[in-house]
Amino acid sequence: MSEERSEPRESREPRAFSVSAVVSVASSITAYRHESLCDERPIPQSVLSAFSWPAAASLASGLLSVGFIAFVWPYREEDGARLFMAMIGAITLWAVSYGVALLVFDPTLRFLLEIPIWLGTCFTSLLFLAFALEYTGRKDAVRSPAMGALVALMVGFVALIATNPRHQLVWQNYRIEPTLGAATVAHTTEAWLLLILMTLMILTAGAVLILIETFMSYGQLYRSQTLALALSPLPVIPGILLWLFNVGPVPNLNLAPLLFPLHLGLDMYAFFRRNMFELTPAARRTGDQTAIDDLGIGIIIVDDDQRVINANDAATAIVETPKPDFLGKSLDSIELEIDLAGDDQRIRHGDTRTRDYAVTVSPIEDSADSTVGHTITLQDITTERQREQRLAVLNRILRHNLRNDLNVASGYLEVVADGVDDEGYADMLETAKRNTDSVLELGDKARMVERTLETEDMGTEPIPVADLVDHIADQLVADHGGSVANEVSKAFAVETNRQLLESVLANLIENGLEHGGCSVTVSATTTGSTARIEVSDSGDGIPEHELSVIEEGKETDLEHGSGIGLWLVEWGATALGGNVSYEIDATGTTATVELPDVVDSE
Repeated sequence: MSEERSEPRESREPRAFSVSAVVSVASSITAYRHESLCDERPIPQSVLSAFSWPAAASLASGLLSVGFIAFVWPYREEDGARLFMAMIGAITLWAVSYGVALLVFDPTLRFLLEIPIWLGTCFTSLLFLAFALEYTGRKDAVRSPAMGALVALMVGFVALIATNPRHQLVWQNYRIEPTLGAATVAHTTEAWLLLILMTLMILTAGAVLILIETFMSYGQLYRSQTLALALSPLPVIPGILLWLFNVGPVPNLNLAPLLFPLHLGLDMYAFFRRNMFELTPAARRTGDQTAIDDLGIGIIIVDDDQRVINANDAATAIVETPKPDFLGKSLDSIELEIDLAGDDQRIRHGDTRTRDYAVTVSPIEDSADSTVGHTITLQDITTERQREQRLAVLNRILRHNLRNDLNVASGYLEVVADGVDDEGYADMLETAKRNTDSVLELGDKARMVERTLETEDMGTEPIPVADLVDHIADQLVADHGGSVANEVSKAFAVETNRQLLESVLANLIENGLEHGGCSVTVSATTTGSTARIEVSDSGDGIPEHELSVIEEGKETDLEHGSGIGLWLVEWGATALGGNVSYEIDATGTTATVELPDVVDSE
């Protein structure tokens, strides 16, 4: 960046010059010496000065930047890495050009070096902003027309500086005033120079704010590197301000290139110590957005004034309106009848195709626990609702219509069987009645399925397991015969849902009595707060294909069970928050129901 010393305009006439006016280094030196005599300033004896420490420091900053780029290069494919290297490259151009310029005392050559200096200056800020955007997962903003406009603006600024000798809009009275043996310059600042620097400060501040937002939002994993990157411009800014306002012990010397090692030090900390390109917040941000888009449900976010501030693609499809048409508008504008204070809402929406949606509303709270908006989820439950309706109809048919008819048929079969003398016909009628009663029993289990699936909110109670087993066993032994050995301690009790537990144990005991050799044993143990209830029989065991269906979680035409008892056990254990497992050996089958957090372990 060039140097400045403001002077009253009337104390020195503006002296514009054209690059084409100087045709050789010799004539440039002669003109410079003549002007220096008139201004009574020291006259250098050559175009290049002796090597000064400010020039050496600036060149060293450039070399340090080049070395840092070499370390970053292997990570060039990571999010933000190429832009980060481009930013360091712009710093290199700025520092090296300024270091060389401090050695040049020819006015024309000195001015020509302002072009790469300002090219590096302008693009350092812009590339820092572009890097911050891509590094934090905002790659679309880097490729936006707005970013293209900023690139054009930076090129325009550099062109304005390059042509300043003709229009004098950026500065006037450009002249060499050596400082500490370096070819520093002074000039009168014009409005365009202030505008350029203000724009660059705004771009830098934007990048810092993006990184700070990531530091605040994305947790401990990314905090160290994002904070270091956000702070990296701060050491350089005082050098620019001292130069701009002509204050300090060396007002003509722009200290910013000399302070770049501090800037790079923070960048190096983020790179070497915090693995900035191995753990990028872009992955977190992109992952969050992808997860929202891939959920398959509509998500709408509104602020505290019920204005829509974001929505995913699924929500856009639901409201059948392009996202730009409703973002920033009231929630009412998309005609969704949603109560932000309501719970368990269901709505029906759609112009071209009506669908049913389950609506969930969750408040968004800031760090002070103040509600700043709401997240609305819209889950399409049309298919689920249709399935529920179909099941309800089939259940009604099975429970009422079919059951009533089968009760009548069973009664008639019993009467006819009693009145038939032929033993063969009587046996056939008895078989028909037995099969009819089995279908009726299946209807009873269908009602049990319905109760099992509707007991989520039925609550829990202390249940003496031994008494429950006795209650279940008495009825089942009376119906099926056999025996049940209850080895559960009378003091053993669990805190759970009675209806679900009774369903699970009844089906296991019944299965053992019917297929397990007519002898069933029930026992129970505890481990901490977990209860384990074992139901054992001495039969041939549950067929492999029956268990595989339960383990796979679905039935097909080729693989299916013979009833719904084992399904009731599986559903009931899951609803209780536990699980059931089966062990089959030569002595029989043991079913173990494991229920966590149902026993008082104190």
